Amino acid sequence: MKTKDWYKLTFKIESDSEEIIIWKLNELGIFSFSFEYITKNENKKEVNVWLPIDVWGESSRSSFENIISKLLNINAPKKQFFDWSIIKEEDWLTSWKQYWAPELVGNHFLILPCWINLNEKFKDKKIIKIDPGAAFGTGSHPSTYLCLEKMEKIVFSDKKVLDIGSGSGILSVAARLLGAKEVYAVDNDYLAINSTKSNFQLNFGNLKNLNTYLGSFNDVILKNQLKQFDVVLCNILAEVIKEMIPNIYKCLSINGEVIFSGILNSQKDEIIKTLIQNDLKLMDVSTRKDWACISARKTSDPS
Repeated sequence: MKTKDWYKLTFKIESDSEEIIIWKLNELGIFSFSFEYITKNENKKEVNVWLPIDVWGESSRSSFENIISKLLNINAPKKQFFDWSIIKEEDWLTSWKQYWAPELVGNHFLILPCWINLNEKFKDKKIIKIDPGAAFGTGSHPSTYLCLEKMEKIVFSDKKVLDIGSGSGILSVAARLLGAKEVYAVDNDYLAINSTKSNFQLNFGNLKNLNTYLGSFNDVILKNQLKQFDVVLCNILAEVIKEMIPNIYKCLSINGEVIFSGILNSQKDEIIKTLIQNDLKLMDVSTRKDWACISARKTSDPS
């Protein structure tokens, strides 16, 4: 079996550039990254990005460097700014794990890397175990944090839930922990679907009450006639959210609620406008750093 080796890219940024880097990495479909404070200088952070060698050739890496350089207005020679190394498959998890630690989210959740034992002081929390093997969302991203925080305020007991862009499955797991009756997870990346299943199994010991669909949201709901959801979770990019809103309205039940995250503060007004245009009632807007989380409700069917 062929091993899967990785490029590890390291570069340094000013701390206030972290959010724009996260946004760009998510936009590019890159989810294997970490940020570390540089010792004795909390105004700077070291960014580590892992990219599979078999996908990222020389031209792709050069293009990525150009994108980051432009984003940060870097004029220095690339070789002075970007440091590339190769991580062998057998060293991958060791390299990745050192950046992980248990993380409290909201009032009730604890995100726990699967190789770390639970500390007794957290035993009363709702534990979300995550295996980073596929390197998707961990909960540390502000948009995921906001979404989980909002989920705590919603009654999930016996609810039918749709998770759009499920990624690691962290929101699907959280919904089930909060009492959801059925969880439907949709993602257009087969690695994400595998990760969702793996982490659901890790937390509950089986895949009961989880339904997964590979493909774009609009295609999946039309093909499978998915509808009458009590809660829809949508933690993806704002540009994609806008296109989905009409079909999200159609698949919500009356009084069904949708949570949108992955939205920059500068984009929230446009999303709110689109919600109103599609007969969704704005319920709440919360923010964390440069990110916004918006919840809305379907109060009636169009006449």
